[in-house]
Amino acid sequence: KAMSSKAKLKIPKLKGIFNFKSPYDVWLPVLSGVMIILCHSPISLFPLAFISLVPLLVSIRKEGLYNSFIKGLISGVVGYLGLIYWVIVAMNRYGGIDIFTSIAIMLLLVLYMALYVGIFSCIVTFLQQKYLFPLYLSAPFVWVLLEYLRGFFLSGFPWALMAYSQHNFLYFIQVASITGVYFISFLIIAVNCIFYYVWTEKRPPVVYSAVVTILIISSIIYGVLKLNDHKQEEIRKVAIIQGNIGQDVKWDEKFKAKTVEKYIKMTVDHGNGCDLVIWPETSLPFAFNMAKNIENLMKSLSVSINADIIFGTVHQENGDKFYNSAYLINRNGALMGFYHKVHLVPFGEYTPLKEYIPFLEKITVLGGSFSAGKTHNPVKSSMGNMGILICYEGIFPHISVDTVRRGAQVIINLTNDAWYDRTSAPFQHLTFYVFRAIETDRFILRAANTGISAIIDNRGRIIKKTNIFEDDVLKGDFSLSDKLTFYVRYGDWFMYVIAGVFLLFLLRFFKGSSK
Repeated sequence: KAMSSKAKLKIPKLKGIFNFKSPYDVWLPVLSGVMIILCHSPISLFPLAFISLVPLLVSIRKEGLYNSFIKGLISGVVGYLGLIYWVIVAMNRYGGIDIFTSIAIMLLLVLYMALYVGIFSCIVTFLQQKYLFPLYLSAPFVWVLLEYLRGFFLSGFPWALMAYSQHNFLYFIQVASITGVYFISFLIIAVNCIFYYVWTEKRPPVVYSAVVTILIISSIIYGVLKLNDHKQEEIRKVAIIQGNIGQDVKWDEKFKAKTVEKYIKMTVDHGNGCDLVIWPETSLPFAFNMAKNIENLMKSLSVSINADIIFGTVHQENGDKFYNSAYLINRNGALMGFYHKVHLVPFGEYTPLKEYIPFLEKITVLGGSFSAGKTHNPVKSSMGNMGILICYEGIFPHISVDTVRRGAQVIINLTNDAWYDRTSAPFQHLTFYVFRAIETDRFILRAANTGISAIIDNRGRIIKKTNIFEDDVLKGDFSLSDKLTFYVRYGDWFMYVIAGVFLLFLLRFFKGSSK
């Protein structure tokens, strides 16, 4: 009787858009989403990345297109909700947007990013069911092509690429100096496919597994050689000033004089004996070119400490045109030039499409009315060419590549991560620059208003870093370089290759299925 009662038991179907047969149909995609969170910074359980998509892939194995899409969407929503929840803090606490609108904006961004995972699941299922296209030949290609698209579409938001989970695995990621960051993501998904076949068929495809293993071992061997190469150019000294100015007072007119005094005092106390002093993004929170008294003060400061100074500020033109800028004054007190931030944050620094949809200005944070600069040209210093990236420009590989192609010998990142408060965002933001250092073979000198400031060498090693929300001065060594990596010379060649190879695979299977 017990057996017969069990046989009659039926698991009720979940109604609505979740047309699943079992709770496991939900929990497996959720598990993938949780592992995506855990493998990224600040938790950084990076080995989980190599199995993070296996539950999702198993769950869509025998599903139709609709359910595959929904399951991918679930994984994406869970994963990105855990990775970019901090948008609420930036928009509400400091951006002047009410909490309900802030939550809605965050959820829309999460849903947008999750769509890529849903589309990935749908395409993989379609190719497998319609054309018997093996998952191991589709998943790595489709995932990376979609990541690449996310980096450019609608101005781009390549946050939390799968490769960034490996920021601590320096031996593995050195190959980015040849291939770029997307090759790392490709290998991670390829390994996921191997474990998928271990789960579902007990043994993975032998030739495929051998090729992936050879690629990973070769990458690690290359990484060992690169990390053991200790050749360096002339050593220079830097002092990075972390003023730790709260976002709630940063733009307060009554507090601006205190901000200037604080940075000057920290520079006088710690800048002597250095070749370069760096202040963070908008450390001078006003139009510097309209404040001649402050300009004279900064010139005197650089002469007194005998060091070049790079600082973030605002540049004003034609009365109503403002730029998020960085200036460089050399040790002789000469204003050598400035850089205007080119890639602005949508709804943070400007309102896209406001001419056509005026309502969008209401969901743009206070002060979000900057103009974009024109080029990524470096600024000349007493030592050489300083490439400058402001705020999140460093999350885009092509921007740092363009900066180095234009002659940058070191990369300076000025940022103000106070927007994110004590969330995971400052930790995630820092990890992206590990890859920019490796890709370009350049030191990264990072000045963050409230942290994390850091000195990252040209192999991606974080030599020194600060804690968040502490007054600090980070002093250390760096060097300049004129070398151009394979990746800098040829850019995203790997993406063009895999797009071509994937197209050939598709044509072959399409022809085979039509016979």
